[in-house]
Amino acid sequence: MLEWCIDASVAVKWVLRDEMWRKKARRLLYDSIMLNISLIAPPLFEYETDSVLQERLYFGKLTVTEADTAIEKLNSIGVQIVNETNMIKCARDIARCFNQTKIYDSAYAALAQIRGCEFWTADKVFYDAVKSTLPFIKYLTANY
Repeated sequence: MLEWCIDASVAVKWVLRDEMWRKKARRLLYDSIMLNISLIAPPLFEYETDSVLQERLYFGKLTVTEADTAIEKLNSIGVQIVNETNMIKCARDIARCFNQTKIYDSAYAALAQIRGCEFWTADKVFYDAVKSTLPFIKYLTANY
């Protein structure tokens, strides 16, 4: 079965109406369903998506009900959390190779590299840093 690795920057667009590029993200989700492509992410995915929602809640951009509804919607999509052997080492190597301050984005790239699948992101800074060397990383707005 085909897989796509999805990061939090794409996933939150599925459930938050005010997100830029929401239609593109939702089209990617629709295509994954129509093409029977499994969506995967590393364990930090849940923390990252919940952190975005918590931040919006904290700053009054979402109510508790809206945040909880968004969490329920994300959970219903069924992004599979995957933890591969040596994923953290691979993420560390990618972060160091591309001079990244943190390994969060690199963890998604590492998972996709290990699983041999595309990694979809809406993070232009990370994408721009790696695109010429890691062609399996796809930028949402350039490809949808």
